[in-house]
Order: sequence, then structure tokens, then C-alpha cells
Amino acid sequence: MDSGPKALVNILLIDAPAQWDSVIVEIQGVELEFVPNGREGEIQKIFLPYEPGDKQVDISQLVGGTALPVARNEMELGVVTGITLKLGQGNFLFLNENRYPLELPEAKTDYYQPLEIDLESGFSYDLILDFDLEKSIKVTDSDPLTFDFNPTILAYSGIGKGDLTGTTSPTDLRPVIYAIAESDSISTHTNSSGTFLFRIEPGKYTVFIDPKDSRYRTDTIFNVEVKAGESTSLDRITLNRK
Repeated sequence: MDSGPKALVNILLIDAPAQWDSVIVEIQGVELEFVPNGREGEIQKIFLPYEPGDKQVDISQLVGGTALPVARNEMELGVVTGITLKLGQGNFLFLNENRYPLELPEAKTDYYQPLEIDLESGFSYDLILDFDLEKSIKVTDSDPLTFDFNPTILAYSGIGKGDLTGTTSPTDLRPVIYAIAESDSISTHTNSSGTFLFRIEPGKYTVFIDPKDSRYRTDTIFNVEVKAGESTSLDRITLNRK
């Protein structure tokens, strides 16, 4: 058994269910692309399975700071250069109690993202997989209702990020929240208590709140500063009726 120095790697899945009641995604596991110290040019691929017997995950629960532990592993020291999320074919969504299949494009099940994380001895690293369902699911026909499912995933390390949190009301609206920096944006939704959370790069953001309800006005908060290793909490956001 290798008794050399190790680093602990945790892989976490986060997101929100867009405007759907719930989105079920089948998670098979992840594959890490890894270069051990002293063996530059030698790329190892390490598969870490999602262990639970029921691999169909309700991603609608992954809001407000809730994350799904997909895998964890003690690894020798080196550099993680990429991660692949491996999905199955059992993907679907619910809307108004109706179930709709989500077929992967060309049956593609592997979704790769580059990384560069230098593993040092004695440290624990959180690798975040942000599954952006707002961008991943598009309506292609309204009658009958059909969808295009093209998983959009961002991978990053929790190191060096800052948290941006807030609460909206009324809590039953479940609006979509966008954090916008220049031309880039990411989105999330609130949980049942109206709470949302982003873990993002330091910088200044515009926060845009879309209630997804024609009875309410949108809201925008400008110049929100997020600092590395800190949590920025916004005042309660109350969405007003038109």
C-alpha cells in the first residue's frame, strides 16, 4: 500500500431546477484527469463512481447552499487537469405533475471540463460541478411539449472563491437569480425559504432577479462586491407586484 503523502478530494454537485417542478438526472460518477508529481506528461484517469444504488438525483434540491456529494478520494500529490461528469440515460423532468423525458444529444454521456488544481499534502479540496439547468434545457415545441437537453456544466475549485447569498420574498415565487460580471452570467434559484447562494470568483457583480411570474416586477442590484474567502449577504429582496 502506498503510504506517501496524500490530499483529500471531494466532488460536489450543485444547481437549481430552472422553471421546472423538478429535474431528475442520472449520475454514474466522475473521472479525474491527473498528473502525478514527478511524472509530467503521464496523464492518469481515475474513475470515482457515485456509490448510491439509486443514481437518479433530484437536482431541484440543490439550492441555497445544498450540494450533493458525488465522490471523495484520497489522492497522491500532483495536478488535477480535468474532470468528466458521467451521466446515464435516465433523465427527465416534471412539470404540472407530468413527466417528460430528457434525451442526451447523440446519446453523449460524458461531459468534460478542464481544471488546474495543484494537490498539496494534508489539504482537503472541494471540486464543484455546477450543473446549469437554466442553460441546459430548452423548449423545442409547445404542442406536444418537448425539450432539448444539452448539459451545460462548469467545474471549479472552491479555493479562492467568495459566497454571495440573499433571500427573496414572497418565498413561494422561486425566482431565477443571475449574477452578472461584464458579459458573463451564472444563475441559480431560491429554495423553499427564499434563500439563494452563489460561490463565485471575487469581483463586482450585477444581481438580476427574474420572478418568472408576470404579476411581479423584476429587480436589479448593482455593484455587489464579492471577496475571496468571504461571504457577502444582501439585504432581503422583496419583489413588488406590477
